[in-house]
Amino acid sequence: MEKKIMDYNKLKIKDIYDLVMEGEIDPIKAVVKLKEIEKKANIYKKMISDIALDELDKYGRDGTKIDGYQINKRQSAGRWDFKHIEDINKLEKKLKELKDKHKGAYNNMTKNLTTLGEGGEVVIPANYKAGKEVIVIKEDKC
Repeated sequence: MEKKIMDYNKLKIKDIYDLVMEGEIDPIKAVVKLKEIEKKANIYKKMISDIALDELDKYGRDGTKIDGYQINKRQSAGRWDFKHIEDINKLEKKLKELKDKHKGAYNNMTKNLTTLGEGGEVVIPANYKAGKEVIVIKEDKC
């Protein structure tokens, strides 16, 4: 069966899925195209967000409904910064060292070794949950 020549730039997301399922488009090419769409969508969303926030001011506190969505404005969560507090930095460093010790105990356990602490106590291995396989897409820099 000969593959059709098509303009990928005019495809809708659902169309891409259907064409993959029908064997018309290579699934790897489809993932790359969807990655490009996602990248463009994020760029345009950022460009439009400030304009949309200004537009939402017209609707007041209750916001508006559009296409089955309730749309409101709200303040995003703030962030705390403790970098200037020495006590917290020391404790975070100790916590990191403690976590690294238990990670090391896990790594040793996979080699049938037991990790002992400074006082001769057995270090309890951390639990490890492996990540799933993912597709990594990097654009060539020519």
